[in-house]
Amino acid sequence: MFRQPFNNKQPLNGLQHIQQNLNQQHQLLKLIQTALNDQLAAHCIHITANKKTLTLFTDSSIWASKLLYQRQLILDVLSENFGEPVQTLKVKVIPKQSIRQRRQPKLPSNGIIKVLKESNNTEQTDSLSASMNKLIKTLQKKKLA
Repeated sequence: MFRQPFNNKQPLNGLQHIQQNLNQQHQLLKLIQTALNDQLAAHCIHITANKKTLTLFTDSSIWASKLLYQRQLILDVLSENFGEPVQTLKVKVIPKQSIRQRRQPKLPSNGIIKVLKESNNTEQTDSLSASMNKLIKTLQKKKLA
């Protein structure tokens, strides 16, 4: 689907094609959410369609199991509205913590900063040395904060 998003053979440009795919996925997700009960629908995060295979994303393995019990209902609803029969439904888990939580970069230790400082050439005329000095100063400031 995204191997050549800027293919000139299509009447839409690459970004329009991607936006159209995202809109279709959003419509499919809304269709599934209306077919399911409210509690189960709240845990449906996203859906992708590839040929006759659908992948539904949820936020925990418990809800994935419950969604798999509703497989036939989901396939029937999508087949009615998709135009052609959908044969396969996969359910994948994306935990909410991994979606919301951004990892902070690790700061180097004082020993590493010291080694960088010692190995850096002290000439300011060299642009690489000047950049390294700026990096070392920034790391030292962040380490103190």
